[in-house]
Amino acid sequence: MCALALFLLAASQAAAAPIPEVRGLWVVRTGLESPASVDRVVEQAREGGFNALFVQVRGRGDALYASRIVARSSLLAKQPADFDPLARLLDRARSRGIEVHAWVNVLLTAHFPNPPADNVVRQHPEWVMVPRSAARPVVPANRQGILWLVRQASRGDADVEGFYLSPSVPEVRQHLEAVVRELVRQYPLQGLHLDFIRYPNEDYDWSVAALEGFRRDQGGGNPLSLPTARPQAWEAYRRNVLTALAERLATAARAERPGIVISAAVVPDEASAVHHRYQDWPTWLAQGIIDVVCPMTYTPDTRLFREQVQSVGTFARPGQGVWAGVGAYRLTIDDVIEKILTARRAGASGVVLFSHESLGPAALQRLALEAFAP
Repeated sequence: MCALALFLLAASQAAAAPIPEVRGLWVVRTGLESPASVDRVVEQAREGGFNALFVQVRGRGDALYASRIVARSSLLAKQPADFDPLARLLDRARSRGIEVHAWVNVLLTAHFPNPPADNVVRQHPEWVMVPRSAARPVVPANRQGILWLVRQASRGDADVEGFYLSPSVPEVRQHLEAVVRELVRQYPLQGLHLDFIRYPNEDYDWSVAALEGFRRDQGGGNPLSLPTARPQAWEAYRRNVLTALAERLATAARAERPGIVISAAVVPDEASAVHHRYQDWPTWLAQGIIDVVCPMTYTPDTRLFREQVQSVGTFARPGQGVWAGVGAYRLTIDDVIEKILTARRAGASGVVLFSHESLGPAALQRLALEAFAP
């Protein structure tokens, strides 16, 4: 009887054991451009006490991994054809007990002004998002003229970092699902991390595909005037299209690798995310589309940082996580450590630091001792 009681007690304690805190580091694509840089990134993680790497394997519609769907990144032009940055990083991280999450920029697909010839927006310019000011010219434009019109209309807009794919285009959704399936199938990843799964701002997407989709959704009408006539429905349409894409990609990843953790980097302010970027991450959590939300809480203001982390945490259900994004690129190491400790006290289940390029040897040593001690 005593043995049974001890067994049950041990089992209950094991079941109640806390989930390990995620101590993550975003690794931008320059950290994958050579075998030496890959090895250095893994050593950085070990030295700093990190237990998870979020590796940007798709930065601008390219591949820093072996792909038959997406063009190999130009960053790897000087490397042998058989160099696979993701495979090498996975092998070295595994031996050090470090998780690897594939960081995928979903909609942001190419830099301005001229994407490479093998980039999907050059091959399919009709797939790009369009700002409102370019809507009328784009309708009659030839395919190659679309990119020029979008680029001109986006000049001076700080929210826009390049060309974005439109989630209203059926072929875009098919393409992105194929990208995710191939990536997750080929590599033993612990997680898929979705970034730039948002609109640049409320002036996008006035592409032909989006306008026609909204017209069908509304049962007819003039596609160019309907958004102005029905602004709330237009907002809802764009949100719903993006939510459907998030669900499609998450479903595909889980089908290929059951148990994979789906996370998303999101705008931390709910109202701004939902009404200006149409990134309805509260719904994504409520519907179980994502397992973890990663608010980009990059503010140097500790009070605001704490409030944002706590606010995001109110949307997470039991079993879901909040990994607070820390903007190490704009903070001193003292501030970084303060944010990590604040996130912990605010109830976050982890942190992710942006990015590996911002942390030198001295900073890594302090993180290991003062923030990420065993």
